[in-house]
Amino acid sequence: MENKESDKKGFQGVITVEMSYLIPIVLLIFLFVIYTIFYYHDKNILIGAASETAVTGAQMERRPDKKSQVDMEEFYQQRIGGKLIFFSGTQVSVNISKKWVEIEAFASRRKMQIHIIQRAAITEPEKAIRRKRILDKITETDNDDSRNELE
Repeated sequence: MENKESDKKGFQGVITVEMSYLIPIVLLIFLFVIYTIFYYHDKNILIGAASETAVTGAQMERRPDKKSQVDMEEFYQQRIGGKLIFFSGTQVSVNISKKWVEIEAFASRRKMQIHIIQRAAITEPEKAIRRKRILDKITETDNDDSRNELE
């Protein structure tokens, strides 16, 4: 009878030792998953803000009145303000050329880093529409002339 009770105590001791190894591993996996979720959350916020800033910058560049220019770096900082969980500070640079508005963002925390580059083309659709209308008029007059010659 006593032998069975001592076996139960020994078995319970084995479970305790196994759990003492298993619980820290489970907690580390849980923390790794949480850190990964925070990392990708912040990465998506930074990418979205950079894309929105690039498109807004491209739209502002094609405006004829340059009086209402917006500071793109400040606009970017407003987009990410209070939304980041893992990364506390970011650096942003805005490069504007004749064809592109490029937003380059960098964020880091200890050894983790995110580097994002988003571009938006500065388009001028009104010029393309005018060219198309002129081309359509030219082709219509050519078609009319060729029809008149055939008759």
